[in-house]
Amino acid sequence: MDLVDYLRALRKNWVLVVLSVLLGAGAGAGSWALSAPVYRADCLLFVSMHDTGGAASLMQGSVFTQQRVQSYTGVLTSPRVLQPVVDELGLDTTARDLAEHVGSSAPVGTVLIEVTVDESSPELAARVADSVAEHFGEVVSELERPSADAPSPVRVTVLRPAEVRGDPIAPQLSRDLALGLLCGLAAGTGLAVLREVLDTTVKTVGTITDLGAPALGATLVAPPGERPELVAVHARTPQSEAVRQIRTNLQFADVDHPPRVVVVTSAVPGEGKSTTAVNLALASAAAGVRTILVEADLRLPKAAQYLGVDGGAGLTTVLSGRADVDDVLQPYGDTGLSVLASGPVPVNPSALLGSRHMADLLERLRERADLVVVDSPPLLPVADAAVLARQTDGAIVVVRHGRTTRDHLTRALERLRAVDATVLGGVLSMVPARRSDFSYSYDYGYGYQPEPSAEAEPSLAER
Repeated sequence: MDLVDYLRALRKNWVLVVLSVLLGAGAGAGSWALSAPVYRADCLLFVSMHDTGGAASLMQGSVFTQQRVQSYTGVLTSPRVLQPVVDELGLDTTARDLAEHVGSSAPVGTVLIEVTVDESSPELAARVADSVAEHFGEVVSELERPSADAPSPVRVTVLRPAEVRGDPIAPQLSRDLALGLLCGLAAGTGLAVLREVLDTTVKTVGTITDLGAPALGATLVAPPGERPELVAVHARTPQSEAVRQIRTNLQFADVDHPPRVVVVTSAVPGEGKSTTAVNLALASAAAGVRTILVEADLRLPKAAQYLGVDGGAGLTTVLSGRADVDDVLQPYGDTGLSVLASGPVPVNPSALLGSRHMADLLERLRERADLVVVDSPPLLPVADAAVLARQTDGAIVVVRHGRTTRDHLTRALERLRAVDATVLGGVLSMVPARRSDFSYSYDYGYGYQPEPSAEAEPSLAER
């Protein structure tokens, strides 16, 4: 994933990121509210040596003290210093546990030692700091004394006694909130990216090409709350223009042998294949191409319903020999499109569509039309579409944006190739439209402005 992919993942999952940030802020505020206050007391110590030999001895003693001070910071938190503090103040703890509350630091090049003590009350922190400073000086004198009777050359002086401070050092609301927000943002970003990485659905026409099918184009989803409309009804919309681009690309799918009978199918139900088939047929008819739409989805026919034509007699009626194709072929208004509805739903659709009668019917339709669009069932649930694709010039596989998985598309293409059917290409359906992607402007003296549409026919259902 590159930077654009990460930004796209954050934009798509912005609700998840916001919720994570809010939860992180809530956790930070909760931690602040539940944490006990911590108070700090500090005192400053000065380490020196007795002057016993003039200026040279004093200089040597100063260098010696600076070197030893760094070691004294470790002595300060040792049990030899802290155990007397525990005994003196009667603390309900051990020297090892008290060491976790005591800190020390010595700036390099100095003979100063700062002692800090963190406790649950300011008074206790100050008492412990003063006691630590006192016993630390005694322990250092004992350690540096050359013999039991000789005085120690090292002396520890308290420069600044511990003070009682009423403001706690922890918890800090601003710090806890900032930490919670950062953790929430990191978690939300991680979840958004992980969700995008684990999402195997098809979202670009490039993915269709990568899986082995030419990309014919994409159809757009209508604005929120609406369903895709007929090209014949809304002829000057981005949705209609997208269908016309697919029609144009189909004409060049095989320049030497342009497809005349095509099957429109999908991997699984609900991917918009019937909508695509209807609009592709309408767009071709509008371009002056003699077009016939065959409703060959004999399990769940929808095309006739979308167009508002009678579906009581049609394909199954012709295949059963009860009517001639001329008797049931219906013109759709003055669009130039003829529709062969499904007719009564049979009990054995696969056998009927794979029969010799179906092959003969497709040849008859090929003779009387420049383009025959066959709406067929999905590929993975049933074998109807593969049977039809074998008898036609090829199949168009409709892939729904953000719903069809790569695995579904791969298996669907494999089923077509298993019967030696030609895959004309894939169509990415119901792509969220961006105004910048489909804004048209011309520099030839006129502008492209969608005209108010006529009263719309019933909108198409998603299949």
